[in-house]
Amino acid sequence: VTFGFIPELRELRFGIDRGLLKEMLKYTWPLLLLGLIGILNQVADKICYKFIVPGQEGEVQLGIYGACVKIAMIIAIFTQAFRYAYEPFVFGGQRDKNNREMQADVMKYYVMFTLLAFLIVVLYLDIFKFIIQRNYWEGLRTVPIVMMAEIFMGVYFNLSFWYKLNKQTWWGAIFSFIGCAVMLAINFIFVPRYGYMACAWGGFAGYGTCMVLSYIVGQVKSPIPYNLGAILGYFALALLLYYFSILFRPHKLGWVFVVNTLLLLVYVAVIIYNERALVKRTLSGLQQKMLHR
Repeated sequence: VTFGFIPELRELRFGIDRGLLKEMLKYTWPLLLLGLIGILNQVADKICYKFIVPGQEGEVQLGIYGACVKIAMIIAIFTQAFRYAYEPFVFGGQRDKNNREMQADVMKYYVMFTLLAFLIVVLYLDIFKFIIQRNYWEGLRTVPIVMMAEIFMGVYFNLSFWYKLNKQTWWGAIFSFIGCAVMLAINFIFVPRYGYMACAWGGFAGYGTCMVLSYIVGQVKSPIPYNLGAILGYFALALLLYYFSILFRPHKLGWVFVVNTLLLLVYVAVIIYNERALVKRTLSGLQQKMLHR
């Protein structure tokens, strides 16, 4: 197969297209900075913790927080898989006039399904907690906060296409820098008093800031018709169901699973009712595939 490219390889000429290089660097250096700041957002709280709370106490608290964050990474894994599948699709269809409507729909579906994953984890945390050692269970209260922060990061990723498609990637670097500054400020101010809980809220506030700024500026520069009513409605419903699971938690573990399963079914029922057109298309597609087999 390689030998089949010989005619094309003969036409190659070595050299630098300065105009293309300048355009590439203008587009990509902010993305590089954005990526570095993004990595800093994920690890800075853990790096700074040892300086804010020095000694054995800081190491113990950091160990508890780091262990509990592993449970919350379920959302991060989902987002990363979504990113690899979705990003090439958006760039491939950027000239499609329906691309903006598609981005709006995908945003709603992303929020809808990540909140479903959020509820599965927090409602069955009595099962998921066995992922980590029993000594770390006291930090499980950080899991819902960190998971919501990861959802904010995923929403921010969805919102990032307006400046990528319009070749204004420096906006992403600005948003990420501001979000990182918010996260670090919360850590340095509140960690000495509240410990690793401040780390969780710092990530929540940092990613939330990036998300809000990207949405506000994006709707001015390149508006996309997001269904805010549905998106905010799913957020409100998920948080309300989680609150009910805490407020009406039975004493017996078996009844906890019964109540939480009912709450999860309420969320699924709302999805099926609100997205019945999508469900109908999905079932119709599956039926056609079965018939073709």
